[in-house]
Amino acid sequence: MTLVCGHDAHPYGPPLCAHLRAAAATDYFLRYTGAGLSTEHVCEACRDGGSAATERVCEECFDDALGSVLGVAGAPETVEAPRPLDPTVDSTPLPGHAGKVVDMAPTERGLLLLCADGRLLLWDAPGDDCAEVGRSSVAPDAAAEPWCGRSQTRRLHASSDGRFAAVVIDYGRHGEVIDLTRGAVTRSLENDGYHSDTVPFSLAFTTLGERQAVLYRERWNRIVVCDPATGETLTTTPTGAEDAPWNSCFHGALLPSPKGTRIASDAWQWHPVGSVLVWDLPAWPAGGEDARPGPAGWSQLALCDYYWDRPLAWLDENRLAIGGLGDDEQTLVNGATVYEFTGAGDARRVATGAFPGPYGRFFAADGLLFSTGESGLDVWDPVEGARTGSVPGFRPTHQDPRTGELLQLDAHAGVVRGWHAGRARAETPGA
Repeated sequence: MTLVCGHDAHPYGPPLCAHLRAAAATDYFLRYTGAGLSTEHVCEACRDGGSAATERVCEECFDDALGSVLGVAGAPETVEAPRPLDPTVDSTPLPGHAGKVVDMAPTERGLLLLCADGRLLLWDAPGDDCAEVGRSSVAPDAAAEPWCGRSQTRRLHASSDGRFAAVVIDYGRHGEVIDLTRGAVTRSLENDGYHSDTVPFSLAFTTLGERQAVLYRERWNRIVVCDPATGETLTTTPTGAEDAPWNSCFHGALLPSPKGTRIASDAWQWHPVGSVLVWDLPAWPAGGEDARPGPAGWSQLALCDYYWDRPLAWLDENRLAIGGLGDDEQTLVNGATVYEFTGAGDARRVATGAFPGPYGRFFAADGLLFSTGESGLDVWDPVEGARTGSVPGFRPTHQDPRTGELLQLDAHAGVVRGWHAGRARAETPGA
């Protein structure tokens, strides 16, 4: 077929505006047409919908026409598929003696609260039973300068059974693991400080077989597994194969899958490029420092120039939703890509869908994805790639792993408990 460029060839890439087709190496905008995720490349004069028609050209003319990308114009289409939901939210005031609460962590024993003065309170919310179970001395470095708006903050983590807690400094170097049954610090945590201001402090509680475990970043590229009861080191990420992804990435937030069969690390690597590493948790400790790709199922996903510290949520044991659409910060738009891991111990990654819309924090329950933006909570069906409902003004900060219930820590309202998948399921026609 003869293309508009005059060549008999297959069309290549998105359509180009007439100005780009007529000039060589012209800087351009990636413009979304508003139909799904379809795009076209246009010059600055056409970025806001100029009259120049867009047409596809051959590969050689396409490559010759484009200079550097300037940014994004337009927006992809957000699909709406409304379903009934219960938008009710309930607020419970924080215990009066708690003072300022800087973070919380849901557990099977109740809500664990981190107070500004370092106290750890176990609160049987919404009841009145609230007792001190430990103290933390970890605090941000007052002299630390924020990097790209990332300020050092205290973050509370807890094991699901409520026996152990960890207080760490996101975008900092220090933390500690605390046995709440006796209020004792079992391990002081410190990373090497190498670009630690770029990522949250890497830490997650999980179980390995019948054993409790806590994972944290000891060096910029090394994750250590410890016994939270004793502080004993159990294993580390592999130290061989220096060019392997796990040895060349700066680990960030860690997110175990719901049953702990896999774990994701929101990481970055030089130059910098954000990437998400996923590996098989049970196979890794078995292989220890000598583990290699294959049995431990190491995968590297969603590379994006200059973008990390992104939203992540496990939809189930085999599907991971990653925030942001695009492979460069300059062309990034709100959305989610879902990856599916298949095979026993193989963890091959298969892209099952990308859809626009979700941004902010991600949560998941009952196969649905939740995102929290400026306007409130949005609910998404990741199979349809559609928004099924919204709860304005509700911006969850945590999720109860037992019930899927979404929680918001609010300085004025206390703990706001809100909508989750199970509450809508009964009202959905045919459920």
